[in-house]
Amino acid sequence: MGWFSSACSFIGSAISGACSAVCSVASSVVRGVGSALSTFASKAVGLVAGIASKAASFVGLVATLPLGPLGPVVGAIIQQVVIYAVSKAVEYLAKKLGIIGDKDKAEEVGYRVEEAQEHDDWKRQEDFKTFEEYYAYLKEQIPDEKIDRAKLAANRERYTILGAMELTAGLEQQMEIKLPEDFLFEIGRSRMEPNEILAIVDAFKFLGSDTVYISDYLKGKLSRDENIKIEDALLVALRKYYPNKDDDALYERLGVMRMASRNDEKLADVYADKLTEENFKRIERENRIPEDL
Repeated sequence: MGWFSSACSFIGSAISGACSAVCSVASSVVRGVGSALSTFASKAVGLVAGIASKAASFVGLVATLPLGPLGPVVGAIIQQVVIYAVSKAVEYLAKKLGIIGDKDKAEEVGYRVEEAQEHDDWKRQEDFKTFEEYYAYLKEQIPDEKIDRAKLAANRERYTILGAMELTAGLEQQMEIKLPEDFLFEIGRSRMEPNEILAIVDAFKFLGSDTVYISDYLKGKLSRDENIKIEDALLVALRKYYPNKDDDALYERLGVMRMASRNDEKLADVYADKLTEENFKRIERENRIPEDL
């Protein structure tokens, strides 16, 4: 059963009280964030409304994790690490492609975008050709020193997810391909590296697709011929980004991605280094999910 068996033993140990507290904190955070994003989406206008709806939809996918064999405690913690894994991966790629600066953060992107909706006299996202241009404008309207750091800290998860979805829209524009919520969810489920994400995007562009629909491949929903076609394209692209890895290693990694997509329990192995007794105790002590987790 791998790490999950150890987790079950750990959860049943003397630290079980801390696990209950952890579960309460993590679950309430995700539920609250999803509700807040849905409310914001209903009030927002223009492109931001659609992106906020995508953010709420993404959180809805993440919220399904505890329903599997991970259970209410481990699953609730993985909700949080999946959210941050996706956010950090998107943030990294946005920096690499010059959409935001090296010191910018997804949470600050979300904060500025949400704050801008309160100003009817400000320009809207659709007034700009690219998200890069829009965000440069927002940074002029809300420079770093004008950010309400207390407000940002109190709503960090919501701003992080909203910012990640805005950055995803910027990546879609530059890459000229759609990155749907289920693909973002798969990034988190298998803890994809930025180069793996780029390889997957390249593979689907090579196949002539306007959308990265890798979830169907990972979950085994495609025909044999479609499966082979996508896998061949993925291997070609992965070889480009990982020239020092042989095909056996690349096949093995694709196998991990498939398992993580189909089996909730596998996530405990993917994130084993995050699910430690020390981290459970730290969450109970601080009554929040630490950013570095």
